[in-house]
Amino acid sequence: MDILIISKYILIIAFMIMMIAALRASAYRTTSMGLLGSSVAVVAFAVALLVCGDLYNFTFFRDISLALIFFGFVGTVAFAVVAGGDT
Repeated sequence: MDILIISKYILIIAFMIMMIAALRASAYRTTSMGLLGSSVAVVAFAVALLVCGDLYNFTFFRDISLALIFFGFVGTVAFAVVAGGDT
């Protein structure tokens, strides 16, 4: 087995641990921590999709991860505008 393939599997495992930590951080009381935790979990999932797509030669994983990252950013900005109030 090539060292690059082994490192990709280790990277996927690291992103799974990162998603669990982000979900733990999103369980705090404040809304901003919930938003931060879910945003980190979505970005980790999108990058893990990119790595899996590269491992198994699935090209549509790239499109899915790009949409996840883009819509996650748009949702975060929209929530910040709504929660910001009149200022």
